[in-house]
Amino acid sequence: MVYIDLEWIKHQVHHRPIQGHKKTFGHVLVIAGSEGKLGAAILCAKAAIHGGCGMVTAMIPPQAVEPLLKDSPEIMYTLLADVSLLDLSQFDAIAIGPGIGFSDMSKHNLFFLLAHYNGPLIIDADALTILANHTDLIKENHILTPHPGEFERLQGTKYDVTFRAEQAVAFVTKHACTLVLKGAETIVVYPDLNLMTNTTGNDGMATAGSGDVLTGVIASLCAQHYEPSIAATIGVYIHGLAGDLAIQDMSKASLVATDLITYLGKVRLID
Repeated sequence: MVYIDLEWIKHQVHHRPIQGHKKTFGHVLVIAGSEGKLGAAILCAKAAIHGGCGMVTAMIPPQAVEPLLKDSPEIMYTLLADVSLLDLSQFDAIAIGPGIGFSDMSKHNLFFLLAHYNGPLIIDADALTILANHTDLIKENHILTPHPGEFERLQGTKYDVTFRAEQAVAFVTKHACTLVLKGAETIVVYPDLNLMTNTTGNDGMATAGSGDVLTGVIASLCAQHYEPSIAATIGVYIHGLAGDLAIQDMSKASLVATDLITYLGKVRLID
């Protein structure tokens, strides 16, 4: 087991080229949101653009457009509901799942990406619940970001916090991917079974939308051409660090997911 700390991060980060342009830093597609869960899409897309990538396109329901653009006019959007109608070659990473619900179209979109997209695919939230009955479709380019309940459904057996590391490794042994098992001291398991344990974060981050922010950050790092496992590991570290910086100025009880995005701007590690 390796602890994800500042020294490890410093050795993994490749700094932004001075002559870079928006395409240098990559294009993320975020597929998120449904009736009653529009905020998940906005949080994920906004976290991605603040995570350093050059462009973000959000595939969102029509009712999410106005609040998205009011808060983040930098983010592009599409109202197409079917991902198979998009040219996926334009995207350097895709995130799917936050608030998408369980409609037939949500299932179609996930299965289409599992079959046809070979870039980094970050699978979170509702998409993980859909995936739980189809784990044979998991590939090495996939990053799964479950909380304990979602992980229990994925592995098909009861989650045991005492043996969470062993369960995480066992899952990746069976389904080669990058697994981000969220919680206190988030665990990242690589396809080669390398086990990483995070050292940042606090209980104020146990709040709605925190995971949507993490998904956006990881997708953003993937688009910046970090290997999926490295992107996931740096992502959990700076996501937790943003939470730690936030509680220097506010109480843990008052911390919300939008604060995490604000404090990403105080993390200078990937500049």
